[in-house]
Amino acid sequence: MSVSSEEILDRPARLGRRRPRGTTARFRAGYDARLAHAAGITLYESFEAAEPVWRDFETHAAGTAFQSFDWLSAWYRHVGRELGVTPAIAVVTRQGAPLMLAPLGIERRFGLSLLVWMGGRLADYKGPLLAPDFEARLDVEFATLWRQIRRALPRHDLVMLDSQPVSLGTPAAPFGNPFAALSASPAPDAAYVFDLPETFEEFSQRYRAETRRIDRSKFRKLEAEGEVSFRIAATPEERVAMTEEILARKAEQLAQQGISSIFEEENYLAAWRDLAGLPDERKLLEVAELRLDGAFLSGSVSHVWRGRSTLMVHTYDHETLPKLSPGRLHLLKHLQSSIDRGIDVYDLSVGYAAYKESFCDTPMEMRNAIAGASLAGHGAAAAIRAALAAKRLIKNDPRLMSLVQKARARLA
Repeated sequence: MSVSSEEILDRPARLGRRRPRGTTARFRAGYDARLAHAAGITLYESFEAAEPVWRDFETHAAGTAFQSFDWLSAWYRHVGRELGVTPAIAVVTRQGAPLMLAPLGIERRFGLSLLVWMGGRLADYKGPLLAPDFEARLDVEFATLWRQIRRALPRHDLVMLDSQPVSLGTPAAPFGNPFAALSASPAPDAAYVFDLPETFEEFSQRYRAETRRIDRSKFRKLEAEGEVSFRIAATPEERVAMTEEILARKAEQLAQQGISSIFEEENYLAAWRDLAGLPDERKLLEVAELRLDGAFLSGSVSHVWRGRSTLMVHTYDHETLPKLSPGRLHLLKHLQSSIDRGIDVYDLSVGYAAYKESFCDTPMEMRNAIAGASLAGHGAAAAIRAALAAKRLIKNDPRLMSLVQKARARLA
């Protein structure tokens, strides 16, 4: 008998037989723990306990930097703990070696216990880390494994797994995300990821000759205005200082549009500082600036992980030489630098912007998996799914999105 993705998300695991009824909470907990152990699942309730296996596994696992130990521990230290999130980090092993690490957590919201991916608004992509041979070593259907993991987790009312990319690989070498396959519900936004060629000249050929001519003309005009410099922060201290300035400018830019952001919240800023200040041997952030005679024109904060550069924050001075498109010139400089350093994939991250379509022909779908796990959770799940569907409708209708943007601007 076939089952829907909603049923897979909703129902607890049977693991071959039903749990005995009428037993004590202590007995039931021990029963579930024994079943989890038999299924090769270990649940870690703290970052400290999971750190050794996590750091070792991420060196070769498929996934994104948003699931790295340094990234999520910084988020938890400053944001997750304050939100009351309880780590529930599930590690699945086969033949004594990790097969998957799922950085899950239990969060109290809406008066309910939510099963979520850790990372919150600091993680554009959410999901697991997977062994390169995940599919070959997985000895059960993933839906069965997921039910086994659910059985091992603390009680929760609502499954709220959002912002899941359908692929954890690259456009040239896709690596399917099994969690995204649990639901067919697309997220409101897509992601813009594309492979980089060996040379910048080859990359520029994807544009029309007229576009290339205009870009070159703008570079020449900018250089005629004064000394132009594009630089990437070289030390942790520089990364912190440049990150703080770029985030402050981005927060001001968004506020003018009537959009509140994490760049205004001190706990998130503290997490950004920690990430920017990581030592060079564990560096995740790449911070770059385009300046004219020492004055700020444009800045970006990216992370580079396993040959993939992901642009998370990009802002520019709207008042200085706007006709020369300093934001686009900065992006072209960063792309050229990435290609020159042998980076294989460039990721403009999640969310539509017209300029992203000029670089990426085929956006990557994102998925949300929202489902109830209790009576109260079912009602909340239906409401959340409806709200997300409405958000997606608005974002995919230029007229509706324009009305929303104008309303925000008026409120601002």
